[in-house]
Parts: sequence; structure tokens; C-alpha cells
Amino acid sequence: MNKNNTSRRDFLRASGGTLGVAWLGTQWPQLAAAAEHAHEVASGNADHAFKVLAPSQARDVEAIAAQIVPSGATPGAREAGVVYFVDHVSAGIFAQRAPELLAGLAAFQEDFARRHPGLGSFADASDAEQLAYLKTVDATPFFNTMRFLTVAGLLALPSYGGNENKIGWKIVGFVDRHVWTPPFGWYDERYAGFEPYAKEPRS
Repeated sequence: MNKNNTSRRDFLRASGGTLGVAWLGTQWPQLAAAAEHAHEVASGNADHAFKVLAPSQARDVEAIAAQIVPSGATPGAREAGVVYFVDHVSAGIFAQRAPELLAGLAAFQEDFARRHPGLGSFADASDAEQLAYLKTVDATPFFNTMRFLTVAGLLALPSYGGNENKIGWKIVGFVDRHVWTPPFGWYDERYAGFEPYAKEPRS
């Protein structure tokens, strides 16, 4: 694995932990609802029908996410379908926050158009132009929300619309296995005395 891929994996792991701690206290009801939703929704083909985002909004959301976790030697946010995750949770478990997200997106689009007259939308800009603009707004609440949703969309259950083909799990090295059997990893692989359960004492 090259340096860029390692950095991306470290970023996702660190972001997942940091963002998770920050949001856990304030978003527990929504997270509980997410768990219930995940239990009810069977995994299957990704739903690519937009419920909240208009086409022009979806293009810019996808472009922003693709700059947060870009494609490279391995797929990124675009291939993982993060835009569908953002749309679907905005119509579901984060519906109460959808107006705030859409307002932030509208302000983002208006500001970009004002600074780049005649260029078109953010999605139409070059990678260099997109990155240069994002550096000017990376401390805004909207960008912080997009960063959270991008990481969440990569690592959430595929039934939520993102993590298509389990791309996000592959990036961070998560093995999607329901049942584990010993040895579990390198730390006990060669331990000759390893036993998964303590033996019952003989009477």
C-alpha cells in the first residue's frame, strides 16, 4: 500500500473516532433510530433515487465528498456512492437537520458562483479550483457537516445508500464477517495455548 492510501486509511480511522465521540452525545436518539432502521432494512442493491437533493445539488455534494476522500489507487467517496447516503439520511434519520444542510449547500453554491463568475457549478470546476475553494471554507459548519457525512457514508451499512460494494470497509481494512473463529489475528495466531473459552472444572 502506498503512502497516499495509508494516509487515507489513517484519516478515515481518525475521523471516524473523533467525529463519533463528538456526535455521540448530541445524536444518540438519531443513532438509536439508525440502528433500528438498519435492522429493518435488508441489504441489497443500492437505491440511487434521490429523495431530497435536486440534480444540481447532488452533483456538488458528490464533488465535495470526492475531494474529501478522493479516488486514487483505490476507490473513493464518489465510487462508494456517498452522495446517495447524504441524500437518504437527509430524508430519514437526519431529516430534522436537512433544512440546515440544504441552506448551507445553497450558501456554498452561491458563494462559489460569486467568486467564479461564468465557471458554472462547483462540480464543473477543475480539481485544483475545487481544492483551492474548499480551503477557504473548510472551517465552516457546512463543510464540517459534509466531512462527517462523507466519512459516515463510507463506513455505514450499505443499506443506507453509501459504502457501495463495501468500498469504505475495504479502505480501512474492515472484514465483513458475522462470525469469527480463533485465531482472531496476528496477536494470538501462534499462541499454542489459546482457547476460545475457559474449560469447565472437572467434578
